[in-house]
Amino acid sequence: MNKRRFHAASAVLNDEMCVAGGMSGEVLSSVELFNPVVNIWTNIGLMKTKRWNHALVFYNGRLFTFGGSDGDVFGRMTRLNSMESYDPREGKFLQPMNEGRSGLSGLVHNNEIYAIGGFNLKSVECYNFRTNTWTKIRNMNKKRAGSCACVVNGKIYVIGG
Repeated sequence: MNKRRFHAASAVLNDEMCVAGGMSGEVLSSVELFNPVVNIWTNIGLMKTKRWNHALVFYNGRLFTFGGSDGDVFGRMTRLNSMESYDPREGKFLQPMNEGRSGLSGLVHNNEIYAIGGFNLKSVECYNFRTNTWTKIRNMNKKRAGSCACVVNGKIYVIGG
């Protein structure tokens, strides 16, 4: 990558790997794209909000980044509820989540974005593109941060954390 980073988020964008935000001595807003065919990383823009410990998903030709923290580990650390949409032609803010979430899992399922858990959270909410709203849905059994989530046979599974 052009910038070293940890606690970043990644997604696949048109057969290329995208990494956004993270920490590298400071909280980052940069977004990079890796083309495996030519083995090159390219800076493709900046998020409006610096974030780490956030989620990044690709849906319908756009990247969506949400949650995370905007402060460093030793200073003020705000859990973010904001969500941004990124398209190489434009970036815009969308409806914020109901809760600030850092260390969450995110995924797309049935044309909705899911924000799952986060530090001290067992709640789950989903974003509806048609109504531009977040809705709280059923809680998980346990609080989870730093977990992974995926969809298998139509069911969402949350692993670890």
